[in-house]
Amino acid sequence: MKILFIQPRVGIGDFILFLPFIRAIAANEKGSEIYILTKKRTAADQILIHEKNIKIIFLETTINTERKHNTIKEFFNLKNLIKSYSFEKAFILHQSARYALLCKLAGIKKIFGYGRNFQFLFLSPLSFNKNFFKKNFSIYDEAFKFTKKIINNKEFDKNAEIIVTNNEREDLNLKYKFNKEKNIIIGIGGSGPTVKWPIKNWIALIDYLNKNFTTNFLIAGGKNEEENFNFIQKNLNIKNIFSLCNLSIREALVAMSFGRFFIGNDSGMHHIAAALKINTLVLVGSTPLNYTKYSTFMNQIIPDGYQDVGHSSDAMKDISVQSVIKNFENINSVKKFI
Repeated sequence: MKILFIQPRVGIGDFILFLPFIRAIAANEKGSEIYILTKKRTAADQILIHEKNIKIIFLETTINTERKHNTIKEFFNLKNLIKSYSFEKAFILHQSARYALLCKLAGIKKIFGYGRNFQFLFLSPLSFNKNFFKKNFSIYDEAFKFTKKIINNKEFDKNAEIIVTNNEREDLNLKYKFNKEKNIIIGIGGSGPTVKWPIKNWIALIDYLNKNFTTNFLIAGGKNEEENFNFIQKNLNIKNIFSLCNLSIREALVAMSFGRFFIGNDSGMHHIAAALKINTLVLVGSTPLNYTKYSTFMNQIIPDGYQDVGHSSDAMKDISVQSVIKNFENINSVKKFI
């Protein structure tokens, strides 16, 4: 039996956040072929490169062009793509009615979703969400409740996991000569300015850690963060600092597997680190807290004086360097990472 999961959110972090739910439902469908329909920016094919039992279908049709499927023609092209696989079940990890309608038109017999908005009309069996009109909700909590309902309230592992092989680690080490010991990953990237800690703070933090611990620093971020890496390196004038920003997602991921600890913004790199079973300290000042506490490898720090934060907080600048140092040293004193 072929089963389709639809996860249309765009980020790497989004995809990793939803992985435990996909795996829990897939485990309940023993012997089935698993497909995930998602977007290229999730890097799902790189994240799950060693999981041959899961196949990825991208919504986009070319590397450089993102199809929105907003026109009638594109809508039916996507319907035909879904139909060509002859799926018997679909699980939609999103509130969209459009994806439920697409599955219906593609001839999928059993369609499961949140039942929000008018999505419930196209689900089989019908499933009406009591919070039908509520616009603001936690994407994590909604997916969790949906998964528990599908698997009959069984317990499941809420930690995401990414597989990295020893051969990959050896090949990368030969290519880039990474130090295998005592690396701290510093995640300076993020989806926008409101989720990023000021660069001057990263410089102050790395300077303190470098003077008080024997460690190397792996700077993780997207290609647009390479300029910030150069600025950090120039200001610190140290040699034990390496950039992962220009590497491919897979290479950066493998390099991060050499890390002992992660300190960084709420970004895809943070979710990758936790999925690699690396303990993390994530700085949260502009995203809901439950996005960054689903894994036992995640530790959070929020701005001084705040009890909670959300999308409108814009409070990354209010997280002090001293607060980050204190939190790291408290965690390190117990678990001895460095």
